[in-house]
Amino acid sequence: MPVWQGPGKYGPLQLTWESGHLVVNSGHANQSYGNLHAVWQECLRELKVERDPPGSILILGFGAGSAASIIRKEIGLKAPITGVEGDPEMLRIAKEYFHVDRLKDLQLIHSDALEFVGRNTQRYDLVLVDLCHELDLAPGVDDEPFLSGLRGCVSEEGSLCFNTIVHNAASGLRSLRVSEGLGQVFGTVTEHRYLGINRVLVAH
Repeated sequence: MPVWQGPGKYGPLQLTWESGHLVVNSGHANQSYGNLHAVWQECLRELKVERDPPGSILILGFGAGSAASIIRKEIGLKAPITGVEGDPEMLRIAKEYFHVDRLKDLQLIHSDALEFVGRNTQRYDLVLVDLCHELDLAPGVDDEPFLSGLRGCVSEEGSLCFNTIVHNAASGLRSLRVSEGLGQVFGTVTEHRYLGINRVLVAH
């Protein structure tokens, strides 16, 4: 059941009830609380972040707050969260429909993620990266300057989780490029596969 639809900065957005859950979709992909929610649930569960709770968390590509909701409501982590989102319409949806502003210790920043990483000076213990336009990575996120900048966002004992999608040959090459680029700046990268096409690249 559609609830709302309209233009977003990166393409059309639609709020829809699916199987009893309110989700945010774009033209061809889930953006928050649907399949993407399941990806982050599985990833964070596999990392067992609750065993060694991070002291600070950064989410690049905050969307409507799906990952933040998992961290706060499902896992129960209390670390401060900084969420960066480039689409003001998505931030409006996050607040109006999903009430993310009720989450404690959450700072929302309206900014392009590449620009944020380029000027950021703070380091975080857990960094989640989810920067896609539809089913493909956003421009520039697989380039060396951004990947090197991510290293400066992660604390010495911290972890980075970078979500990519592989649905054709070109997207597979871009996912591989991210993996190789992260390997050069972090050292070791492991690939975790979820729901068939999602590849979450984890670096420590």
